[in-house]
Amino acid sequence: DEVGGLFAVNQDVSLFETTIRVLGGLLSAHQLAEAFMADRVTVEEVWDSYGEILLGNSTRSNYPIATESHTELDREDGLVNADETCRKFDVSDIPSPHKESSFQLPCESDEFHMEECTYLQHQEKSNLKTINSTFVGNETTTHWIYDGFLLSLAQDIGSRLLCAFETDTGIPYGTVNLLYGVPKDETPVASLAGAGTLTLEFELLSRLTGEGSFGEAAKLATRALWTRRSLGLNLFGKHINTKSGQWTEYLSGIGSNSDSFYEYLIKHYLLFPDDSDFWLMFVIVYSGVWENNRLGDWYADIDMNHGLDGHVRQVFESLMAFYPGMQVLLGELTPSAKTLNSFFLVREFLGLLPERFNFVHWKTESGGDIHPLRPELLESCYFLHLATIGLQGSDCGPCSKTDSNHRTSTWLWAADFALQAVSKLAWT
Repeated sequence: DEVGGLFAVNQDVSLFETTIRVLGGLLSAHQLAEAFMADRVTVEEVWDSYGEILLGNSTRSNYPIATESHTELDREDGLVNADETCRKFDVSDIPSPHKESSFQLPCESDEFHMEECTYLQHQEKSNLKTINSTFVGNETTTHWIYDGFLLSLAQDIGSRLLCAFETDTGIPYGTVNLLYGVPKDETPVASLAGAGTLTLEFELLSRLTGEGSFGEAAKLATRALWTRRSLGLNLFGKHINTKSGQWTEYLSGIGSNSDSFYEYLIKHYLLFPDDSDFWLMFVIVYSGVWENNRLGDWYADIDMNHGLDGHVRQVFESLMAFYPGMQVLLGELTPSAKTLNSFFLVREFLGLLPERFNFVHWKTESGGDIHPLRPELLESCYFLHLATIGLQGSDCGPCSKTDSNHRTSTWLWAADFALQAVSKLAWT
């Protein structure tokens, strides 16, 4: 069934949120599994002697492998049929080490050597999970081998999202139904961030799978947005019509509905430097923000066509707190530090960083006096901390009280104070 699978649900999802959270999470987990996961993970590494799930690092069991044999399950179509190999079973069938049990894998074969069995969720044709039994001396040790199923899931969800890019401009719709594509009543208006924060995940998916359509679609969307900047000021609006390519909101800034567009331009170039035009795009965009949106150490929302001569909104948004961290990636340490210090003035004044704060009248905006536990402020602190002490540490600066070999910084202290304030004011 071509529409089967874990994501085959009649559900409308946000292209932006699903990309950065679901697709990005699957790709990250796949790379971590490939890089750090051992060849096999045994039962003893999953449960402790009390039957509790192990958390964090655990000591691997060193068993001498006596014999090992693999059974190839893949057919010509690359899929596995559960009925051809073994009956359906659940991970809960596997005993924890403290239980006395003569557990056996539910394979049809009674051969003495290892047989490989695949659990197919809902009896679908997908080799997503593999459980093996390896004969070790006089014992049988059950273990898992990672078979890349996270990448298979990532490719599945990526394929379901591709239809969003089928517009005249290449700028994608904001919503996709995982079964039926773009909803018929979907608005053609998309935000700058929603349409332009997709290249990292989609390009990585293309590089890992060899299917270029994912990255090509996302990069085309970013380039389509970039060509629609205001040519005099190099600024972008916050919302655009994906069909006509006309801006529907001319307010331009680095906060809500815009923030991650700037971030992804520089990070895409850092991760995929062969896409050299992303560096050119970022330099021009960064210059536009620096020359037009900056008011002292703050950044305002302005009209993309008229700059400070048009409508000016002098409001700090908590989403803007990513910007100093991004500037560290450029080596712009002085403006980064000045801006982050300004942002911290708000946190010190209120205890928590609000969603919106008017830095001229020095008060929260109506409806902006909430703190949704956003991480951007602390992330920027971390980047400036690393820039202060260096990646390998530095002889400059005070030592940590707990480790004389670890150099700290005022940025690290500021982040700690912010976390302590959250704990004090928000703990229930």
